[in-house]
Amino acid sequence: MPGAGALRRSCTWITLLASAACAGFLGEHAGVPAAWLVGPMLVAIAFALASRKRLEMPRSTRTFSQAIIGTLLASTFRPSSLPVLADDWLPVSLVLAGTLLASLASGLVLARLTSLDGQTASLGTLPGAASGMLAMSPSLGADSRLVALMQYVRVVVVVLSATLIAHFGLMPGGSGGPSSGGLPTGLFPHTTPADYALSALAAVVGTWIGRRLHLPAGALVGPLILGALASEFGLFHPVLPPGVPQTAYVALGLYVGLLFDRGSLEHAAHVLPAVLASMVLLMVVCAGLGLVLSAFTPADPFTAYLATTPGGIDSVSIIALGGGADVSLVLAVQMLRVFAVVLLGPPLARRMARLANRG
Repeated sequence: MPGAGALRRSCTWITLLASAACAGFLGEHAGVPAAWLVGPMLVAIAFALASRKRLEMPRSTRTFSQAIIGTLLASTFRPSSLPVLADDWLPVSLVLAGTLLASLASGLVLARLTSLDGQTASLGTLPGAASGMLAMSPSLGADSRLVALMQYVRVVVVVLSATLIAHFGLMPGGSGGPSSGGLPTGLFPHTTPADYALSALAAVVGTWIGRRLHLPAGALVGPLILGALASEFGLFHPVLPPGVPQTAYVALGLYVGLLFDRGSLEHAAHVLPAVLASMVLLMVVCAGLGLVLSAFTPADPFTAYLATTPGGIDSVSIIALGGGADVSLVLAVQMLRVFAVVLLGPPLARRMARLANRG
């Protein structure tokens, strides 16, 4: 009966969504990095492997996720961070360029030594904007499954290593205390219903402009640029209501997780050792760049390490707070890198694909 089939399909979606939400909630309370994306993604992978029928998220889901993530990235922009960057713009710029070049070199080596294509390798190794790289990967022809694997395994490794360094005071400048807690309310502006409305308008208009101008991942880049400009000129600061970012992450996690099958997981396991080796090497290079930054700026080594480490801005900021680092500098450098990676990621990915194909 057609009605019975539709009912079973509806029950399947309800079960999947409820399981994904539970996974995100439990992961967040367990301290898992990017829990609202990684948890639902793992649930979707398990479902895709166990189910005989393939489910697909609507394409509009990806557009929604991109718009929300672009607005969320714009919310990390704070004009008050600009003076911090302006005081030491030359060493910060050189270290930022070094980080991007190191990540691109890592991706190129992976593309040459493994079966990864250039676009997937570059988006998987570019640091500091994991959700952005994942959201834009389908429109750039990259394999979203492998981009997710590379980005979020690195986030976990970076968070664990930075937490150990902060906890045991292994680098000068850290307090040696526990690296836990949340961002203090003083870092975020007071929000009003008008801020929420303007942010939603910026997300919609930015998505329309980005797609109208055929920008790479326009649904993400459009809201990001529009929100950052609104913040810089004092019009409003982008902010999202509680629950909206989590909803976007759940949708994106389900979208990527449902793409997996047994063959893709076997392929991911095959390239994982090379991915881990390149990841460790990239972290070592970034740590070296952090020491360079501390040598030419007033930043202590621990602050400089967190500012240059290839992890997510949210997790690294929390570690900086708990570890006694200079949060303003960490946020400023990480924020600048997020913008550079998201804006330069698409053309760099295409360039990487051409270089890899020549090899």
